[in-house]
This record gives sequence, C-alpha cells and structure tokens, in this order.
Amino acid sequence: MDYHLSKRTLYELKTTWEAIEDVFSMHFARYGLSSAKFNALIHLYMAGDRGLTQSELGNKLLVARATITGLVERLEKEDLVVRSTDPSDKRVFRVCLTNRAFALMHAFLPVHNDYMCKVISALDRHEKEALISLLEKIRKGLGSV
Repeated sequence: MDYHLSKRTLYELKTTWEAIEDVFSMHFARYGLSSAKFNALIHLYMAGDRGLTQSELGNKLLVARATITGLVERLEKEDLVVRSTDPSDKRVFRVCLTNRAFALMHAFLPVHNDYMCKVISALDRHEKEALISLLEKIRKGLGSV
C-alpha cells in the first residue's frame, strides 16, 4: 500500500470538502440561511402543504430528537415554519413551511441551482461522472474498515 498517496488523497478530499463547506456557508448566509436551516427547509418544501412530523424531519436530516427540536424552534422564531399537532395523533407535531419560507425558497432555489453548477464547473460531464463513481467506491469501501 502506498501510504503517501493514500495520505495525499485523504488530505485533498478533506480540504476540498472544507472549501466547499466554506463557499456554501457564504452562499447560504446571503439569504439568512445556514446549511442546517436550508436542509430542513428543502425537505419541508418537497413535502408540500402537509409538511413532515418532527420525527420524519429528524430522520431525513439524520439528527437526534433534541437537535431537531432546537432547529424547528429557531425556524419558528424566524417565521419560516409553523408547528401544529397532528390531527390523527395529538402527541405528534407536524412542521410546515410558512408563506414567508415558501417565498424564500422560490427566490433561493433557482439561484442555488445555478450556484451548485458554478461550484463544480471546473469539471466536465465525464469528470463529474468519474468523481461520483470514485466517491461511491470510497464510501462503500468504508464498510470494510
């Protein structure tokens, strides 16, 4: 095994991911968002008028119950979501986007889609497909570590 090449590969993956996170943090901040807020809002946006239960949202975001409760409370304070009890089970809270959040998402998503294309524009289609394949291979290989 080539230790130095492995180390360099992991270093490049790590620093590239950190740079992508930084770029997207600035992008989200222009709209008053963070990646956590955006991820919650996009899942709720895709769920439509029915919204999601807090538990469903937490599962989609892969976060603990306490984390999702805090996130929903922050979004509620910003008038981006509204919580209500589920009519079929009063113990369950449903989370839905407010009109303000729908307007934000309608304005933000086209800009965001263009931005994602710009972020990865250094690669042509073939290179993007190759990178996806290689990253999937690495992720699958992590199961044997």
